[in-house]
Amino acid sequence: MPTFNNNQLTVKNLAVFRSELPLFEAISFTLNSGEALQISGTNGSGKTSLLRCLSGLSQRFEGQVDWNGNAIKNNHQLSFFQQLLYLGHSLGLKPKLTVEQNLSFYQQLRFAKNENIIVDTLKQLKIAGYLNELVGHLSAGQKRRVALARIICEPVPLWILDEPMVALDTEGQDWLEKCCNQHLKCGGMILLTSHQRLSGIDGLKEIGLKDVDLHAYLNQASQI
Repeated sequence: MPTFNNNQLTVKNLAVFRSELPLFEAISFTLNSGEALQISGTNGSGKTSLLRCLSGLSQRFEGQVDWNGNAIKNNHQLSFFQQLLYLGHSLGLKPKLTVEQNLSFYQQLRFAKNENIIVDTLKQLKIAGYLNELVGHLSAGQKRRVALARIICEPVPLWILDEPMVALDTEGQDWLEKCCNQHLKCGGMILLTSHQRLSGIDGLKEIGLKDVDLHAYLNQASQI
């Protein structure tokens, strides 16, 4: 696993919107190399929307997001997005392609193809025998493992993971926690959501999303 050093993600007064209304009170945090942060909150609190904004999949937010001291909105978006890997609820796998074809596709979007890493990672995940199997034929747990293989096959400093433990058995969860800890030791960074406390990830910090007082927000907006 490669080494990553001296990276920093800074979020200042970030508010995410849906139908012109904020989903949660604005939050601020800083994530440095070797650190992991869990975003917590109830269902519908805006956790996924927050991660999608940080990953560039939504622009419905206000506030400042800096990567290594540069605002990502100021011509630094490409540099930032090249350094992150986002895994969401939708796994982003093509059911009519094989496991190998799916992982190779993502590698070649920004890296040279490396089939050896793909095979080695699938061996770790105990699904190497499915290398040439169509993803559409796999179980939910196997599909989740294929998607998670990307964190090894595409080496980048920042992992943004939305409920990564879903559909994983105990063995798969243990593997993921070990990968996270190795990534942190190498200077990587992890931002994730989960309905459970992930006690196996070293030094994991937590920040909770707080509900907005919409009555007060609308009153203030009407006075502007």
